[in-house]
Amino acid sequence: MATDDQSIEVGNFPKGKVLFKQGEKGDAAYIVNSGAVGMYREAQGRKIPLATVRRGELFGEMAVIDDSPRMATAFALEDSAVMVVPIRIMLDKLRKADPFIRSLIRMLMTTLRGVHDSYMPKSRSLADALNMLNRQSDIVTRFLQSDLPPAFRTDLEGKLKVLDAAIKDLRKVAAAHREEDKRDDAIPAESDLPQ
Repeated sequence: MATDDQSIEVGNFPKGKVLFKQGEKGDAAYIVNSGAVGMYREAQGRKIPLATVRRGELFGEMAVIDDSPRMATAFALEDSAVMVVPIRIMLDKLRKADPFIRSLIRMLMTTLRGVHDSYMPKSRSLADALNMLNRQSDIVTRFLQSDLPPAFRTDLEGKLKVLDAAIKDLRKVAAAHREEDKRDDAIPAESDLPQ
């Protein structure tokens, strides 16, 4: 991606490298030149995968625009080249924008932050759908840790074992037919998240 500003640099991030962490102050926005960047949030002691950002896509801009803490952690899902757009360039471009456009952007950022907590990533591929199904299974597993009547617990445990076996079998099908599912994965697998 070409830029006319000499102060925008391209950073190379090896697979697994964290670009920024949830809660940090935003000092730059990013545009993926090559590779893929994963996004996840931490809530209630868990890492929740949110999205995969690919070539030409912008991320990390909200913390820069509205001076709020980062809503998620970004990390290289694979070796990636990413344009780093410093905060001063973002703010300069905003200052030069029409006042109506500036107000519209700020309103959209506020709205987006407001709904982000209830955001559920939409799957693009079969692998995404299976990752989401696995997360739902994890929720049921945590529910089993509560005080349940024995018959209810037994029924639920049996059905959960069937579901987990089905997910495992479906993952094998997805892997065997990956080339036939041309859609990019939108949600990183939990196993891809940095430890």
